Amino acid sequence: MSNTRVVNGPGFRVCFDDEPDYLRAYVFDGTDSLAVSTAMWRILGEECRAAKSTRLLVLEDLMSTVDLPDIGQVVDTVIESGLRDVRMAFVELRDDIQGSEIAESLCLERGMSIRIFSEESEARRWLIYGS
Repeated sequence: MSNTRVVNGPGFRVCFDDEPDYLRAYVFDGTDSLAVSTAMWRILGEECRAAKSTRLLVLEDLMSTVDLPDIGQVVDTVIESGLRDVRMAFVELRDDIQGSEIAESLCLERGMSIRIFSEESEARRWLIYGS
């Protein structure tokens, strides 16, 4: 049985569920921006450390998107938040696949284990079982 909790961030909310093999984070109720993404990844990093999770499934359901020139800064925040060694599946529930794919490439270049998806079931399968 999972333990569900909601964290209010600045301009968004995150619903966390402790699943048997990973931490699930549903990010919603906000508009994405550099400030929102930075805060989001810091909260995700804190929660992963608290849960001692090595796998993270992120479902992002935010309006708008981070400007493409700011994506590198968001990736820096992901690493600074302690998520470099966490296997992550990121599900883009809206339509910012281009920005998410750029972020995925930057993360992979830095040695992180991350993939971008548009469906939760696919993401979960990769997160638990690999490619």
